[in-house]
Amino acid sequence: MAVGLLGTTLLTWNTYHQSRLEHGQRVEPTADVVLTALQRKLASTESVLRSLAGLDLASQEVSLSELQRFVASLASDGQSLDGIGLLGYATAAPGRAPIRLIAPLDPASRRLLGSDLWSQVPDAERGLRLKQTPAEGWLLPGRSGPGEPAFLVQMLPFGSSTTTRWAFATLPLRDFLRTALHHPLIQLKEPVDIQLYSGDRADPARLLYDSRNLPRAEALPQAQSRWLETGGQRWLLLVQVRLQATGAWLPTWGAVLLLGLATTLLAALLARELRRRSLQAEREGRSLAELRRQLEESRQWLRLHRRAGSLIEEGVVITDSAGSILTCNGAYSAITGYTEKELVGRNPRLMNSGYQSKAFFAALWDQLLGSGRWEGEIWNRRASGEIYPAWMRMGVVHDAGGVPSHFVATLADLTRLQEKERQLEYLGFHDPLTKLPNLQMAELRLGQLCQQTQPLAVVWIELDGIKRIEESFGQAKGDRVLQGVVDRLGRFVGPTDVLAQVGRNEFLIVHSLDPAEATGLPLASAILAGLADPLGRVEALDLALSAWAGLSCFPQDSREPESLLLFASTALGQARRRGAQTILRYSTEMTIRSRHRLAIEAHLQRAVEAGELKVLFQPQVDGQGDLLGAEALLRWHSAEFGPISPLEFLPIAEASDLIHRIGAWVLEVACRQWQGWVLGGLAPGRLAVNLSNRQFQDPKQTVPHLVAACLARTGLGAALLELEITESCLMPALGTREQLLELESMGVELAVDDFGTGFSSLSTIHRFPISKLKIDRSFVDGVDTNPASQSIVLASLAMARGLGVNILAEGVERPEELAFLLRCGCPAFQGYLFSRPLDPTQFEALLRTAAAAAPAPGGVPARVHLP
Repeated sequence: MAVGLLGTTLLTWNTYHQSRLEHGQRVEPTADVVLTALQRKLASTESVLRSLAGLDLASQEVSLSELQRFVASLASDGQSLDGIGLLGYATAAPGRAPIRLIAPLDPASRRLLGSDLWSQVPDAERGLRLKQTPAEGWLLPGRSGPGEPAFLVQMLPFGSSTTTRWAFATLPLRDFLRTALHHPLIQLKEPVDIQLYSGDRADPARLLYDSRNLPRAEALPQAQSRWLETGGQRWLLLVQVRLQATGAWLPTWGAVLLLGLATTLLAALLARELRRRSLQAEREGRSLAELRRQLEESRQWLRLHRRAGSLIEEGVVITDSAGSILTCNGAYSAITGYTEKELVGRNPRLMNSGYQSKAFFAALWDQLLGSGRWEGEIWNRRASGEIYPAWMRMGVVHDAGGVPSHFVATLADLTRLQEKERQLEYLGFHDPLTKLPNLQMAELRLGQLCQQTQPLAVVWIELDGIKRIEESFGQAKGDRVLQGVVDRLGRFVGPTDVLAQVGRNEFLIVHSLDPAEATGLPLASAILAGLADPLGRVEALDLALSAWAGLSCFPQDSREPESLLLFASTALGQARRRGAQTILRYSTEMTIRSRHRLAIEAHLQRAVEAGELKVLFQPQVDGQGDLLGAEALLRWHSAEFGPISPLEFLPIAEASDLIHRIGAWVLEVACRQWQGWVLGGLAPGRLAVNLSNRQFQDPKQTVPHLVAACLARTGLGAALLELEITESCLMPALGTREQLLELESMGVELAVDDFGTGFSSLSTIHRFPISKLKIDRSFVDGVDTNPASQSIVLASLAMARGLGVNILAEGVERPEELAFLLRCGCPAFQGYLFSRPLDPTQFEALLRTAAAAAPAPGGVPARVHLP
């Protein structure tokens, strides 16, 4: 038995050895055929990629539809796409290559859009960085995840020097090799086993493909090796022709041995089959998981679309080709009054109101089916029975055969839109806070009243103080005050009168006059008196408001509503300039003055460039007539109007932003002229320049910054400059104290001009760095005979001595006034009794003669005509 087994073994070995020799002779050419088939298929894929790159270069940026048409055209042209998984484009970016387009596009491949191509090819970054791009492009191994089958990625770069793009194709190895080996030109006479490695050696870690599909595959034994160098990589291909039995059958006495071997082989084959089926079941399980994932993605997209539809204000409904409702959004349910559950499966005809005829619906369907859309107004019935107008847009969805498969419609409830239009129209004619008519509505109502013969008074009222309340306590408190004002104004308005709010702090009353009333002045006086009473407590303060009012009358002033409103506004502007609680009735002289004021303002804007403004200097002297300095005074000689008084044009400048420009110009010119006299060896004393309150409120620069810059440019010393301000500038609300303290620290003297005409007190002046008081000319005029003026002058002198500041009397024009002031101890004077304002040439002559500016002979003052 042992000899028989040994003989059988020797015979078997001999037969096996002979078959191996024959097998080796067959494998050699077969390996070459496999290598050739692989190279041919790679060349075919390279050709497809070059066509793909050419398509992108030709159209600059390929769309998805163009890519899909390109793939379809390749198939129709006979170019086989078998063995190619995906085709697409990627764009090179620092450290990554986002995938821009991909085909075919299905739920599985859609998730790759925007992802990094290099993440699918682990060794891509290292390979691309170390080597130059081969002519045939790159061929790199890839794997979508751990345990997933490997595939090849063939990439071809193209584009400009600044922007690189990639045309790429994924090659599933099993399909790719099967397609390559089953080409008609490839003739394989025997079945083969193939292994493909990344690199030049059979490293299990670099194994990409094994046709035997073994879980732990080793290198094919006695296989022919072929090396493939392409795509910037080196690949190892192992090819083995499967052994087949040849020659005579073994002797009978060896049947037992062969039976045992056959049994063992059958067991091995059975185990392999079980293993194969196990792997197949595992793959099918993964496929089922992928189907579940795709289903979940589809559900997620459905949820997103439903959520987006729920946020649309218009109703959206979708029906099938028969008109049965399939779904709708929440807005459609809200408009119709039916829930989605009640609507699904039913026809929209259930909401027909009956307002439109059958001809209307016939024309609707003709247009819808003919053009694919319809749009228009339709009347529907809600679930509650209410009939309402709606604006509907309808569209048709066709299937692949061009037959209508679904209808989509949007519905907008016009009743809500009409309500919004009514609200907007209301807000266009009423104030949103007080609900009072605005100026436009008031003008319409006034026009209606002017069609009658009833006399009317148009009272335009402006409140003073609302802005200060809002700045101090906030707009909400200001709103409360305005509502209180409206309540109080309502007490003075009759049933036929009109009360309107024409601005934040302006109100208009159209009052029907009784025959006994010539004008509305009694009503306006009562209103302003009523507003002066406290309106209520805000932040522990009892608030009362002052106001101005302007009136015009129908039909005395005009019969036109526009003119009546214009005249009342003009009168209001004149009243505002006169002070709080002023009421003025319109007169034609107001229009003349208003137009003249506008003309003055227009010419004043060009006066500086035209050289019409000039600075004069009026000397200031002591009791002996010695020169102490001078005040710079602005004069304007207009080419259009002639000499214009400062009393006329300075208020106009202060009411606009012109005062900032003119004030800076006067300061610059006066300081430069004064410094010129100082450098010429003359002794002009101290220069006094007036400042406006508006200059302290300049948002562009503070007064100290203005003065410091001027002194730096002109070189005048701060000790030679005196700035004159009015008492109103000392009010705490203006916030000028910090600026005045800064001016004092610079060495500039500060004087209060027109002292006694404002509201300052001893405590107020004591808090500010004042160095001089100037007694106003209204108290100096006739002081020698007027006891009231004498008391004010004496009090002012005593206050100056008590505060330790200098004092000067201005407007001295008569010797008797000077004598009284000297007896009272006044140390300094200014006025026409000593000198008119002098131009620079005249003042320089005065300085050079070094003569005292003595009183004019006979004490007769010089006088200047003031227009």
